[in-house]
Amino acid sequence: MVEPGLLVVSGLGAGAALIAGVRTRRPSSRPAGRLDPADVGLREFPARGAFVQYSAPASPACRVSLNRLAATVAVHHADAIVIELHGRAGDHGRAVPTVLYVDSSGEVVQRWAGPPERAELAELLA
Repeated sequence: MVEPGLLVVSGLGAGAALIAGVRTRRPSSRPAGRLDPADVGLREFPARGAFVQYSAPASPACRVSLNRLAATVAVHHADAIVIELHGRAGDHGRAVPTVLYVDSSGEVVQRWAGPPERAELAELLA
């Protein structure tokens, strides 16, 4: 016999997980401003910019995101790069993965709170 309370809680939990999954896939409407290349260990950003990912090593979502970023950047050789930062995501209240796309001048063009879609990434570097 199943208790009705358990079904309601399970249903609510599944709904919350679904909503959280949808929310993390959307790009943020508020890019973070500027990023200094020295803050991520560079002298300057490459011509097509950089994807900066704030990660947690054990996070499956971070691995998915990092693989997508690497696959997108691979075809652009030295014109774009991926930078993964561990242990710094929680320092600024960021969810992991948080991904920033920074142009060559250091301006944050796009921000995601979750793995970006492949099509979005390809469009940014087109």
